[in-house]
Formats: sequence, structure tokens, C-alpha cells
Amino acid sequence: MPQSDPQQDLQAQVRLLQSIFASIQDGISILDRDFRILMVNPVMERWYRHAAPLVGKRCFEAYHLRERHCDICPSRKTLETGEAARETVPLTGEGGKITGWLDLYSFPLIDIHTGQLTGIIEYVRDITAQRRAEDEARKLMQQLAQSQKMEAVGRLAGGVAHDFNNLLTVIVGRTDMMRREIPDSHPWARELSDILDAARRAAALTQQLLAFSRRQVIDPRPLDLNGVIERSGQLLRRLIGEDVRVQVIPGSGLPRVLCDAHQIEQILMNLTVNARDAMPDGGTLTIETSTALIDDEYARLHPEARPGPYVMLAVSDDGCGMTAEVKAHLFEPFFTTKGRGQGSGLGLSTVYGIVRQNDGFINVYSEEGVGSTFKIYLPATEAAADAAAAEPEGDAAGGSETILFVEDSDAVRAFTLQALQQLGYRVRVAANLEEARQAFAAQAVDLLLTDVILPDGNGKALHQELSARAGPLKVLYISGYTDNVIAHHGILEKGIAFLQKPFTKSELARALRRALNGPA
Repeated sequence: MPQSDPQQDLQAQVRLLQSIFASIQDGISILDRDFRILMVNPVMERWYRHAAPLVGKRCFEAYHLRERHCDICPSRKTLETGEAARETVPLTGEGGKITGWLDLYSFPLIDIHTGQLTGIIEYVRDITAQRRAEDEARKLMQQLAQSQKMEAVGRLAGGVAHDFNNLLTVIVGRTDMMRREIPDSHPWARELSDILDAARRAAALTQQLLAFSRRQVIDPRPLDLNGVIERSGQLLRRLIGEDVRVQVIPGSGLPRVLCDAHQIEQILMNLTVNARDAMPDGGTLTIETSTALIDDEYARLHPEARPGPYVMLAVSDDGCGMTAEVKAHLFEPFFTTKGRGQGSGLGLSTVYGIVRQNDGFINVYSEEGVGSTFKIYLPATEAAADAAAAEPEGDAAGGSETILFVEDSDAVRAFTLQALQQLGYRVRVAANLEEARQAFAAQAVDLLLTDVILPDGNGKALHQELSARAGPLKVLYISGYTDNVIAHHGILEKGIAFLQKPFTKSELARALRRALNGPA
């Protein structure tokens, strides 16, 4: 048997170790006790090609572009203790830019003959994909928590809105009736007007809660965003004050957006008030529109966005800006940086709810001492604008038709019955579904006026039942909260006639005439 050559055997062992060292798909870096790089595998050379050559440099110079030791250094810990250590460190690219994340394991390099610690072995694994997945999972968890919070607030808002708006219907309706019956010179005229204004503000708060939770009843139509901004200009300038300059930069050739015009006005007013409060010493408010195309990659990184064409509405101020802490809580309901009694904390949460209800998304950019920009993206639509005629203000005409009125609240039923009788209508009244069925069987009616939520059912089911018995029947729904009966996620079903509580006699009269003059 031929005798092996020790020199060749040694060379073969060296080649094997070199092949193993080069074949490992994680990074390996051998350091001496002064943190100078003695050897690296090809993975480290590829990751840090911008710092080549690596051998001879100290690790913090080559890998982190620093002149001194890193604040958190597992290799230094290993050198001090003789034990293995681990840390997550940034993968630093050219110019010091962080391009990923690494798990760095440091092991003591021990001389097998002397037992002395002669250096460090750094074993480095790229965890960038894992870190991104964890970040995305964390964002999804935050979105789930936000969604659950919104659902809880929505349930609360729905319960409050139904009962509270019934109370406000009586307060608003009867106060409006009394105010219209007395001259402006009457001693009670001012007091009644104040009561009416306060009740309207209370109703607006309820609507803001519903808007935040995306349960506000809306009737989306194709809108020219520039047109809505132009029509709102005078009101916005009154809100902003004389020491703030308003600059409007409308984009050209904007497609339409499918939104409720009133909600766009809510967005503009809330963002304008927010900008005004950020500029106590004056400044410039800029309202700008443009088109935007969201691609698949952007949508992947921003879960609230979907690919496609959008119209962008930007509202900017050059005020005090926001801290990161404030920005993190910006859209939470009741969060406010204003003093007690100076704000409800619902303005920006209302904006957020409206944007999400209309399948849009919102980005916020802010820097302390520089200002803030809110960018709202609303999906573009190719639908043509509705040619809706403007409705005249003031008292509307009544009528002589027969109305079946169904309402479970005694106070709302009494007020609305009085209003209907004053308008000249013949009225059959019911407090629940059974009474409604009996009244309908006793006399033909021209229109069903019904609350949406009833103790023994709902108004939509009642309308379907009565229509099945006697043919098409016109209907006007009234409610303080619809609970998805006639509106899904707050979006009103096509062709539904709806009057939001609270309402006045004049508002009721106009809604009735629209319903009676329209198709069944």
C-alpha cells in the first residue's frame, strides 16, 4: 500500500477547510484581538464590496464606516468575557446607508495549544427579509387593533346616535317651531336660537363619531374636487382668519371622485381648523390637488392603498409642526393637544374615518418648526357628474297625501305628527310593526314614513312587506343610526330616500316632497 505524502495531505485539508469556509452562505469574519480583519468569506466580500479590501481594516471601519467602536458590540463583549454573544446590527451600505439587518454571533477564537483567546469569529446571518416580514406583521397587528378599536367606537357611536338623535330631534324640531312663531324682537328669540345652535353642535358631535367609525350615512356621487374646494373657499377663509393667507393650487384635468360632497367639506373644514391652530401667529395655508397613480409595489408597502388612479388633495401649513409622539396618536378619537374645552379631539379622526369610508388613504408629513402636510388620496372614477338641481332654502310646501308614520319614540312621534299635520298631510300613526300593519290594512296610504330601527324589526323589512301586499309604495326613512339596514358601511343604497335625525319641520317637508314626487 503506497505511503501518503504528509505535505499533500495537509494541502488537501487546507483546501477542504477553504472550500467549507467559502461555501457557507452566511457571512464569516475572523478578527484579531485589536478587531482587525484577518479573513472573510465571499459572502462578507459581497455585502461590503464598497469597503474593499476588508482584510487589514478594523471591523467598525470596514463594516460600519466608523472611526471608533460601535456602541453595541458583541465581539467586544466576547473579548472581555470569553463567551459567545449575539446582537442584531444594521447592514451598512455605501455612504453609511442602512440597507438591511444582520444577526451577528461572536465566538471566541481559542488557540488549541495554549488555550489563549487570540481573536474573534463573527458569524453573520442576513435577517432583512425576516425583519421586514416582522415589521409588516406588526403593522398588520396595529391595523387590526385600530380596526377593533374603530369597531368598538362604532358600536358605541351607533347606540349613542340612535337614542341621542331621538332626543335631539325633539329639541331641534320643537325649538325651531317655537323660534319661527315669534318675531326677532321677542325676548326669547335669542335664547331659542342659542338652544338650537347648541343642539346642532351636539348632533354634529354624534355625526363625527359615526364618521370616524365609518358609519355616517352618505350618498356618494361623482364630484369635481376642484369645484367643491372653490365653493367652500369663502367658508374656509372665514374659518382661517385674516392673519393666514390661503393659497389654492388646483390640478388640471382631474378625474372625478365618488364621494359625498358634504364629507369633502367636512375634510376641508377640519384640516383648515387644524392648520389655523398650528399657526397662531399667522402663516400660509395651501390647498392643492393633483392626480396620482398608485402602483402594485406602493400598495404592497401601504396596506390601506390599492393600485389604480387617485385624486390627491393636499392641505399644508407652515406652522409649528408635530412631534413623533403626537403624530403617532393623530387620528385617535378624543386625542387633542389643545387645552381643556378648546377642542373635541374628533376633527382629525373624522377626516380619517371619512377618507377610509370612501376607500381612500391619508399620509401625513410633519416637521417641528416647519409645518405639516396632509395628503389625502381618493379613488378616481370615470362616472359622469350628476345633474342635480339645487334645492331652494326656506320653507317647503306641504301636501294633502296620506302618510303612514311609524316611530317607536313617543316624543319624536308627537313632534313629527304635529309637523306633518301643520304641513297639511293626513297621517296614520304607529309605534311598532304590528300597529303599522293594522293601520295599513285600514286605509290606503301614499307614502310610508318610518324609522329604520324599530323594537320589533326594521323599517326596510316593513316597506318590503307592505309593498308585497299592495304594490309599489313610496317610502322615506328617518333615523339617527341605520345599522347597515339601508346603508352598507354607511353608504346609502341606490334610490333610498333618507332623512337624518335630528331634523326640523322644514327639512322634513323638503324630504317628503322629494320622496312623494319621485318614483316608488
